[in-house]
Amino acid sequence: MAKQVGLIRITGTIDNLCFYKMEGNYFVRTKSSLDGRRVKKDVAFKETMVYADLLARASKIASKLYRTLPKEERSLKLYRELTGKVMKELKKIAAKNRSEKFSAKPMKLAL
Repeated sequence: MAKQVGLIRITGTIDNLCFYKMEGNYFVRTKSSLDGRRVKKDVAFKETMVYADLLARASKIASKLYRTLPKEERSLKLYRELTGKVMKELKKIAAKNRSEKFSAKPMKLAL
């Protein structure tokens, strides 16, 4: 990743270059060959999708817990902490339910 310098700074994509702003600084990098379709379908990313599924489930569970808290106690940090703790528990459950490596089969959870 290269830093943009000079008077004119841009964001967006031109040809094979992506220009972007991060934390107040402007950068440029080459465009990635990955796209969402490949990550979702390619066998090489099967485990990534398993973890994405677990994170989606953890987020939904954490959201339900978070909404039970009084508004003055809520914060983004707390929501993220809840999501992380639920994710750890889901991983434990998944490990118990499977003696082999994670598979992409959906996990059944009762709420």
